[in-house]
Amino acid sequence: MATPEKREWLDVYGDECRQRGLYIVAAHYDPATGMVHAQLKAGMTISVPKERVQGLASATDEQLSEVEISPAGWSFDFPRIDDGVTLEGLLSGRFGNDQWEREWAEKHRETKAA
Repeated sequence: MATPEKREWLDVYGDECRQRGLYIVAAHYDPATGMVHAQLKAGMTISVPKERVQGLASATDEQLSEVEISPAGWSFDFPRIDDGVTLEGLLSGRFGNDQWEREWAEKHRETKAA
């Protein structure tokens, strides 16, 4: 449980993010490209391939066809798979748990020329 000081800090941080438009106003999955897109109030769109996101990688196009944005705009969810993506994860480039991130990095490690 958060301390009163932590809650106060989170309230201030949340207010600052909202004032800067750092919250999701629209989100969708594009089956033609396999990309998930989140549009922020600040005027930018963040996109990521579904295969990069742990909870979405094995989902079907139909399962990803319905998207719901959280009331505060900090995440968007796919109710048909009961999973979603947070804005924090999008902005930080973290799309799964530690094991998922390690396995992804190993599979996609660039080989250096000798």
